[in-house]
Amino acid sequence: MYLDIAKAYTYSLLIDPIPTNPKLSTLVKGQRYGLKTLLRFMHKYSIKRLADITEEDVNNLREDIINTPHIAAKQLTNRTLMARVKGFSYIEIQSPKLIDGLKVSLLQGITETEWSRANAAKTIGRFEKTTIEMPDIIARQLYEKATDQIECYQKLVDIREAKEKFKTIRKYKVIKKENGDHYYKPVYQELFPYGEFGITNGNDIRSMQSRLLAAGYILIAMFTGMRIHEVLNIESANNFVTESITYNDEEQVISFVISKSTKLEAVPTAYKWQTLPFISEVLDKIKAGLGNRYDNGHEFLFASNRLNFSHPISSMRMNQLLKEFVEYHHITHNGKLWHLSSHQFRKKFARIMVRQGLGIKALQDQLKHYDIEMTKVYGDPNLFIELQQEKFALSEELYEELITNQIPIIGGGSEEVNKLRKEFRGMSKEDRIKFLQSLPNKALIEQTDDGLCIYRPNKSLCAGNKSACRPADCNNSIIPANGKRRTLEWRMRENKRLIAFFKNDSLKVSHLNERIREIDSLLKQLITIEAHNE
Repeated sequence: MYLDIAKAYTYSLLIDPIPTNPKLSTLVKGQRYGLKTLLRFMHKYSIKRLADITEEDVNNLREDIINTPHIAAKQLTNRTLMARVKGFSYIEIQSPKLIDGLKVSLLQGITETEWSRANAAKTIGRFEKTTIEMPDIIARQLYEKATDQIECYQKLVDIREAKEKFKTIRKYKVIKKENGDHYYKPVYQELFPYGEFGITNGNDIRSMQSRLLAAGYILIAMFTGMRIHEVLNIESANNFVTESITYNDEEQVISFVISKSTKLEAVPTAYKWQTLPFISEVLDKIKAGLGNRYDNGHEFLFASNRLNFSHPISSMRMNQLLKEFVEYHHITHNGKLWHLSSHQFRKKFARIMVRQGLGIKALQDQLKHYDIEMTKVYGDPNLFIELQQEKFALSEELYEELITNQIPIIGGGSEEVNKLRKEFRGMSKEDRIKFLQSLPNKALIEQTDDGLCIYRPNKSLCAGNKSACRPADCNNSIIPANGKRRTLEWRMRENKRLIAFFKNDSLKVSHLNERIREIDSLLKQLITIEAHNE
């Protein structure tokens, strides 16, 4: 019954999509968290249809979400609550398209973000990082246990080879019943001798394979800094390469792990992560230990044990394996099992590299960060000075590109930049150099979603919060005009459609009207530029 509800909702997403056109991964999270939360609640209270949910039920649902304690006995933050209700707004949007859709609002007519902030015991900012720092003593224990555990691959190879040679023998005796029927009773059977390999049954083999996967992940992540999806996307073949370079008249061999990332690109893109040579052996041992999983042509190294399944194991499953690894090897800190998560390795790698003298730009390249600002929180607080120097140099380059060319621009700061362009054209060559060098001292340029921000607090509307950016009004904002018309017109159409949908929600309508005013202002600037060019 509840599967039918999930199917109907999913089908509506396919044939009559959400107007804002969210990414597939966002929709999947909405089903994994919000839809599951709602269906579990319905099951608990024996509610059979979405249409049967009343205002009283919704109040109970919200209380259940707020009163369910954190799995690690921590304070409930807005992020935890957000995870539990992720996708509620999509269910509301799609409900009119369903035969028995919702008749009530799940979150009192406000967004998941607003509701989560209002009901959290602790609020965490959008750019605040919460990954627990892995102590050196834990990193050392994990490294030692993982290097020992990875060697279990040989036992798995021996078991698989022995199983291929072994033939199970079973003998049966025919037993006749009084009514004339008969059945076969086993009188002798020779099964595979698991005891010779120190195990009792096939479950022990699967447990050993799970620990092999966890050990392999620990070593790869700790010595590459790769994100979890990047490690899991490592293919079973052609996953390691070495390159020779000459440095100080000496030839050096550098090792790289090859995988794909979806963090920087919409389509999975191949990258190389520099690492230590022994990681090549780790990759080979994982493949050897899981040998039978590749018989059907599985392309991923971290292969699932499901037959004809062409995807790697999930990130959720890997985090579960890491926790089981900690429990099995009893890795503790201050008398308690360490709460291990995949992202801790990324930060630990960054700390180790900084101690070894790796610069901020090299670290940014290894971690595959789009914004160098993000790299600071992965490294060391002392990187701040170096980061500022990098941002200063980058701003000088951006200023030179912005001032010296005549690419049409829009935004609240476009008029000011055009004045600087005119002033620049009247200068001598020497004065131009000094002028460009002086600009970063006044304000540094940073990339935003739509364009550039020459951030000056006294002229800022967002108070430093980029999510509150208002490019049409803010004197800090500059947006390249080329190719923006279609994007702006699409945003205008979608906001107008949302106003019609949320016509009874005054707060949302007010917010959407503000966005329309913003887009309209940018479009008018764009029209003026196009008319001038004609």
